[in-house]
Amino acid sequence: MAGRAGMSGETINHDAARQRYSLVIDGTEAYLTYERPGDARMHITHTIVPDQIGGRGLGKRLVARALDDAIAAGDKVSSSCWFATALIEKKPAWAAQMA
Repeated sequence: MAGRAGMSGETINHDAARQRYSLVIDGTEAYLTYERPGDARMHITHTIVPDQIGGRGLGKRLVARALDDAIAAGDKVSSSCWFATALIEKKPAWAAQMA
């Protein structure tokens, strides 16, 4: 698992084997899941931020990390997660990665 600290110091962990990015705040986990439907493809399936840690931009940070990693790897991205799709469509660099 590789981690990277976010703006407020919490580490986003990437577990490639489980196809999951996660972040724990105050003992509660927020996470993003994805699938690999083919070579050089990432399909985001869910972004989950429990209510008790919501409103802090955690979902956006998870999506940003996944997209940053996909772009760095040269992967195309698709999404069936309404939240991730809405964010991707708002940022031209991310939208350009859509498959």
